[in-house]
Amino acid sequence: MILSGAEIRQAVRSGEMGITPFDDRLVKRNSYLLRLSGPFRRLEGDEVVDTADPESFRRAEGTVEDGDSVVLTPDTLVLAGTHERVGLAPSLVGLLSGISNVARLGVQVHATSQLVNAGFAYGDPSPLVLELCTVGGRRVRLYRGTPVCHLVLARLSVPATGSVPSARTGQRGTDPSRLLEQFGHFYANAGAVPRKPGAGRPPGGVGSGA
Repeated sequence: MILSGAEIRQAVRSGEMGITPFDDRLVKRNSYLLRLSGPFRRLEGDEVVDTADPESFRRAEGTVEDGDSVVLTPDTLVLAGTHERVGLAPSLVGLLSGISNVARLGVQVHATSQLVNAGFAYGDPSPLVLELCTVGGRRVRLYRGTPVCHLVLARLSVPATGSVPSARTGQRGTDPSRLLEQFGHFYANAGAVPRKPGAGRPPGGVGSGA
């Protein structure tokens, strides 16, 4: 069941949803608007990112920019944070959706990663990270504090369980991909991807919220 604006307010009051800072003007009929913040991490270049090679991942981590605005282009991907810090109880799951006024500029605010897992950063709200790019050949400058996307909330019929927290719980910056570190043990020895000389078993386990 998707929460209405009134239910979102109630979830905040009860502590089922944490959002800091909270601004009632950003509560919509069935969503909460999230605003853009930095730091900004720009990913660009034409090198093939080898998802079995830790060195390739490191070379592809991009450059961090700090400032009041960021220019989005069709040939780069920019990771940006939200101004708001969000925490969800195990009974709530979130979905990100770009707002129409931003979409009509040709801006995509989440490349594909729109899921905010149930229990994300519960008790210790964290910023969400957005994957920003443009389509249609456009270059667009966006400013910190601009509302860029809806956070739509749905209540699960049965709260999520599990002792492993979301892998992104506690994030404070715009970290790059950790695909190999988090999931490499699924494919490194499966024969589908060749092992790199000297590359050992990736550290870490599997957590929700990839």
